[in-house]
Amino acid sequence: MTANVSNVKIEDMQVPIGINADSGTIDGNLKILHSLLDRFQWAGFSAVEIPVHGVGCILGGRLLQVQTDRVKRILERYPFLYTVHGPDPVNLCDEKNPELHASALRSSIDFAKAIGSPLVVYHGSYRLAEPERVEMEWVDEIERLKRIGEYAEKQGVTVAVENIFRQGNEHTYRIDPRLLAQVVGAVGSAKIGICFDFGHAFLSAQEEGFSYSEAVQAVLPRLVHVHVHDNLGIPMAFGPCENGMKPLDAFVLGKGDLHLPPGWGKVPYGNVLPDVVAAYKGVWMMEIHPRFSDAYEEGIQWLKDTITKNRRFIKP
Repeated sequence: MTANVSNVKIEDMQVPIGINADSGTIDGNLKILHSLLDRFQWAGFSAVEIPVHGVGCILGGRLLQVQTDRVKRILERYPFLYTVHGPDPVNLCDEKNPELHASALRSSIDFAKAIGSPLVVYHGSYRLAEPERVEMEWVDEIERLKRIGEYAEKQGVTVAVENIFRQGNEHTYRIDPRLLAQVVGAVGSAKIGICFDFGHAFLSAQEEGFSYSEAVQAVLPRLVHVHVHDNLGIPMAFGPCENGMKPLDAFVLGKGDLHLPPGWGKVPYGNVLPDVVAAYKGVWMMEIHPRFSDAYEEGIQWLKDTITKNRRFIKP
């Protein structure tokens, strides 16, 4: 529902801000999920992104109903709006068993429906080799996403395909938001949209050489979700050394996908937020690494102040 903001002062407007429940931190332990939700509520978040793989609700591509029911009972104790993050390894273009991956994504959609979430984030697909014919490059991906969109529509859930940065020697559209927008546009489904990750796009812009501002403009017509965090824009090299760098060491050198609180790094939010705020009507989901949990409140205030400064926010 959209609020009537014609007589509301900008500084009084509510901004729905969420936080990710880290999959590695939970690792299937629902007691940890409990404690995270308590911390999120104390900090003042209004939404939480639940990792379906982190809470242990998918096995072999299929939804575990008993575990899903356990998770649902926990989530119902809190006042949050929930979104869902699908399993990171899911790849609809998997060369060996694409149906297994499609099943895992459908199960993620089922999980979202079960907990009352309107949205599932999907990391997009990749190949390890380029296709022989460029014009056929993502035809199969588009067709599979169309089928996923049909399934999502039946379940009343939207799938948000997220842009990420290069993961080794892969051939993919997901590292360039402009290509992501083309693929999602070709799908043409109201239930397949884009999750724009500000931090990932900033890393990719440095590594792939595209314009950050142009990338933001490209995704706006299909934007249904955002991930907000920060980094220094220094890509992590993939190889025998940096690929195995510990997060603590990466932080010292400022390299890679640091998932810093917004405002700590160099992502140029000030250059792009005016257009995003004008177009986007969803939750502003922060993805902050758990090591920075003491800065949750700082991140919430930074995001509220930054959004308010750029333009009035219309509550969904």
